[in-house]
Amino acid sequence: MLIKRIKAKNFKTYLDLDIDLTVIDNKPIILIGGKNGGGKTTLFEAIYGALYGLNIKNNTEFLRLVNMGTDVQEDSQIVLEIHFSGQVLHEEVNYVLKRTYMRNVEKKVNEAVDFNMDGQRLVYGTAMPIQQRAKAEEEVSKIIKANLPEELSRYFLFDAMQASELLQENKLLLVIKENIENVMGFNKYSQLARVSETILDDYKAQQLKVDKEKQDYLSLLEQKKEQEQELEQTKEALASALRYATENLQAYQDLQQGFNHQNTLKERLETQKREIETILQKEKNYRKNTEKFIKDLELFVTLPKLQSLLKSEIALILERFQQSSSSSGSHIDRQQLAHISQLVFDYLQNNERFTGTIDKKSLQDFLWKKIQASENENEYSFLESEEISSLKRVHSYRAPNPFPDLQQEKRDLDSEIRKIPEMRISIDKTEQSITGSNYNFLKTYKENELKTKEYEAKVATIERTLVQIKDKIQQFDIQHEDKDNPKFEVMQKLKPLFDKIANRLLAHKKKLIEETMRQDLNINLAAYRDMIDRVELSENLANLTFKIFHKHGNEISLTELNTASKQVVVQVLLKSLHKYGDYNPPVMIDTVMGVLDKESRTTLLENYFPSLSHQTILLSSDSEIEEKDIEKIAPFISRAYTLERQKYEQCTHVKTGYFNSNI
Repeated sequence: MLIKRIKAKNFKTYLDLDIDLTVIDNKPIILIGGKNGGGKTTLFEAIYGALYGLNIKNNTEFLRLVNMGTDVQEDSQIVLEIHFSGQVLHEEVNYVLKRTYMRNVEKKVNEAVDFNMDGQRLVYGTAMPIQQRAKAEEEVSKIIKANLPEELSRYFLFDAMQASELLQENKLLLVIKENIENVMGFNKYSQLARVSETILDDYKAQQLKVDKEKQDYLSLLEQKKEQEQELEQTKEALASALRYATENLQAYQDLQQGFNHQNTLKERLETQKREIETILQKEKNYRKNTEKFIKDLELFVTLPKLQSLLKSEIALILERFQQSSSSSGSHIDRQQLAHISQLVFDYLQNNERFTGTIDKKSLQDFLWKKIQASENENEYSFLESEEISSLKRVHSYRAPNPFPDLQQEKRDLDSEIRKIPEMRISIDKTEQSITGSNYNFLKTYKENELKTKEYEAKVATIERTLVQIKDKIQQFDIQHEDKDNPKFEVMQKLKPLFDKIANRLLAHKKKLIEETMRQDLNINLAAYRDMIDRVELSENLANLTFKIFHKHGNEISLTELNTASKQVVVQVLLKSLHKYGDYNPPVMIDTVMGVLDKESRTTLLENYFPSLSHQTILLSSDSEIEEKDIEKIAPFISRAYTLERQKYEQCTHVKTGYFNSNI
């Protein structure tokens, strides 16, 4: 995927933005500079919003997002337009996605989408009938998801200031696990392994002959199921607590110092509310898509099945009909035949070519029968042209199967919906903090830290209990039928097979990740330059670990690294996952240098950014990438811009070049 252009009209600080982001071969960097408040983060939001849409719930939010540098009228619009390209069957396809937001007479915000794929257009909007819109929206979502799914975008479009927070305590392992399972596509094998194990347990229970033994076995299975459910819930709670800590770390630090108390909490509150609205909207879309799938079930299931059964027969009919059509140019009717035979008869008689008498009618009947026999050789000649056209459409029919996408959408939605009660509790606590003008948020954050430790201990306890239960289950003697039972044998092999596949794929890619990270860390991690002996990822997805070792043999503690080193470790990790993942999107980094020290900045500029991706968009202030630093990356820069904030006009202009440097 390559982002080629981004346009924005009346969006926050941009009155009329049009910026070319195409890159030249071997020059992957787009450098965009701007002072604080100049519009760098808004440019980031414009690209994200153009790809995945803006969630504008009401008129108040619309007015908050619309540019205030011009007089806001009733017909004012926010327009986001992104041009990008992607690979389809090894061929580059160009896309233009335009989203327009406007208010109706009731002050409700409507969205209109215009999607152009190499000249083929899909247009839909809020005012369109639900089913028609859902179909078009589904097609657009599929294309965007094929290039960069929204749930994975945070790994490739991110704020470097937040990157080091991922390494707090054990949060890095969560990030690695999410990347490997989702970005690299291993999660499907883990899910298949869990389902196989459940089916096998049920089948074993059916084979037990002694009632008491069977009851004991079923009791253990029930205990195992309950423990696994509790383990899953606890892990989700732990992940939620870790996310809460990461997302609220900056607010926690600000409140500790007494800065921006009310504004910090209010912004957090609005973000949490928008997240809930987004999840609920996804649920509505899922219900619509499911209803559409059920309604059109015949198109997706029955017709493809019918086509597969009749395809050979239809192909034979079409072939025979084609052969008949190509040789049917000699067809004449009875009247023409009589005329021609009379001419032949007259010619022969006038030229005395025969003697005796000829029965003209017998001659015509004989010729007519011969012609009819020749034309009736095709047993399908009775078909009309419309029927032949219909058979051709059936033969070439290609029906998309939306069921796998619906399944994945349901799994993602189930996970997000489970977070809503927790998010609402967080909203209530945040509102109490705002109302009371106190520091209850600090207390909530510390309580969350305690919960995190409790969840970690609980996970370890449940896992030990599960090991004990599984050992007991294995001790049961399962009685088989005298004859071989291939079904049971296959079920016994399924879970180990899926586990083996997932771990084999992990083992294959982990070597590439380990070696790439080792090389990059030896170059970019200033505190341990040329001192990294190896990087180790475990070979088991269920118990994923990540370690770095010094050349002297000792492990380097990730939690003991300074803030700058932590950011380098995370960015090096993301580069490796980007390189070996299933997607090939551009990388866009806001606040590009984060908290890096001078030495680390120089190292990243020289060795990291030039090889990070086929397209790397860097958003930087002049204090991050300074003019003297430009020469380090100048050979790799395709384009450079500076965002200049016009205070009086309340908008941002784009100037070619990086601040005062000419590239």
